[in-house]
Amino acid sequence: VVFEESSADDVWWGKINMKLEMNSFLTNRERAVDYLNTRERLYVVDGFGGWEKEYREPVRVITSRAYHALFMQNMLVPPTQDELKEFEAGAAKKPFVILNAGVFPCNRQTAGMTSSTSVSVSFSRREMVI
Repeated sequence: VVFEESSADDVWWGKINMKLEMNSFLTNRERAVDYLNTRERLYVVDGFGGWEKEYREPVRVITSRAYHALFMQNMLVPPTQDELKEFEAGAAKKPFVILNAGVFPCNRQTAGMTSSTSVSVSFSRREMVI
């Protein structure tokens, strides 16, 4: 989890939720985007985390694996045709984006990486990188 002042008090820091520098997150993100750009086919799932309109969050998942897209379709509340505009550029609230490049290993030499697998999140950027 990227250590950010805006969310620092809301995260239970420890063995699981380890502090990550923004630079390390951006390195992981760049590697994930580069990997996804090499794929012949990508799956994009738009949905909402939470049912109540007052509290729900728009979420966009970008993955190279069909089963992950199917899983996320099952986990998120599907938007109506009219609600799809909430996922377009310039929408009032930026969707939380999950980039799943889990097949591609992260660079273990990046500060904060302890293995070739990483799940990194930046709440200020509203992004997660797998």
